[in-house]
Amino acid sequence: MQAPIQAADARRQAGPTAAAEALPVWRNGSFMRLLTGYTVSVFGDSFNGIAISLWVLQTTGSAQRMAAVQICYLSVGFLFGSFAGTIADRFDRRRLMLFSELSRSAIAAILAVSLFVLHAPFPTLLVLASLSMFCSLLLSPAFHASTTAIVGPARVQQAASAIHIADNAARISGLAVAGIVVSAFGGLAAILTTAAAFLFSAVCTLLTRGFPRVERATAEHKPSFLEDWRGGLAYMRRDALIRSIVLLSPLLSAFFLSAIMLVQVIAVGKWRANPIEFGLLEMCIPLGYLAGAGIILGFGRRLGRRGRLVFAGLLPLGPLYAVVAFISSPLLALPLILLGGLLFAFCSMMVQIILKTEVRGELQGRIYGTLGAITSVAPTLSLAAVSMLADRWGAGHVLAVLGMVLLVLGIVAAALLKPIRTYR
Repeated sequence: MQAPIQAADARRQAGPTAAAEALPVWRNGSFMRLLTGYTVSVFGDSFNGIAISLWVLQTTGSAQRMAAVQICYLSVGFLFGSFAGTIADRFDRRRLMLFSELSRSAIAAILAVSLFVLHAPFPTLLVLASLSMFCSLLLSPAFHASTTAIVGPARVQQAASAIHIADNAARISGLAVAGIVVSAFGGLAAILTTAAAFLFSAVCTLLTRGFPRVERATAEHKPSFLEDWRGGLAYMRRDALIRSIVLLSPLLSAFFLSAIMLVQVIAVGKWRANPIEFGLLEMCIPLGYLAGAGIILGFGRRLGRRGRLVFAGLLPLGPLYAVVAFISSPLLALPLILLGGLLFAFCSMMVQIILKTEVRGELQGRIYGTLGAITSVAPTLSLAAVSMLADRWGAGHVLAVLGMVLLVLGIVAAALLKPIRTYR
């Protein structure tokens, strides 16, 4: 009786079959169902953010309370991100994703009724928003680790490109549609839309098959939660490639987002961009990113020396934004902003592809959880510092200096982070 059970367990743990790996990711039904649910979840989350911001501003008119909401999000992400990743490596990832999305759907519905029907006080918002953020921490590491296993090593690059394209498209369209929905129907409808999106994502996860079990070494002494958590941190310290990625990835996000914020300030203050010109500038950033993601998706594994591509995208970014700082017209800046998005796609996506390819499946949750915790804080601190400097010395000057600092850091990173540079 034990032999058939053991054989079935082995098949479940084996991951995707060779036939499944041979298919492009868009023909992999399990991956596409999971990606669809995740994309709708990201799309719906945009409604939540805009509706909450509107409620805080209309109800309290306080910038400090807006900051308090952001501080809650950041604190929960930083304090519990790595622990959430450890949970994703210890428990069934499909059940974790279902728990995350169903919990967030229920919290969003409660939040909508509390704020817009019962007119609950501000602390209620903080508690519910923090609970929702905590539940969302379980989703990302479980999702990324599961998709890697479902598509197989041969399709990791395609899967990562498809995820980044879908994620950015959902965020861009979500913010645009959310503004319309909030204006037309109010915050209650917007947050209920968020609840429906999370519920749809849970249904997609429920219909997805092929979730492999996380392989865990059999031993007389089963590792405790803290031992697993410390084991993930120790793995990052020991593995030079993963350690290099954990150092580089948050820096990329921090500098890129800070540069984009400064470009927006310059567009309004220096270039006097009209609404159409400002909209084109805003559109060029994601379009450039999607173009880079499309190139990576199209070439697939034919892209060789992927480590060098990281720095091929990173090194020109600094000089590019330094040039933008001295441009006098938004129309002249458009192609450079588009190119900046494309270059950022190459360096940031290649880092994620390397991470998905090289980290063992049973450790991916911990790595993504820890990286997410760091990445949630670094860009925010960078944006705060750059904002204060821009107010004092001008956005153009700060952007020029930021570009040169990014170039220097890129050169230093290329020299010191050899495991990434030499990766094929």
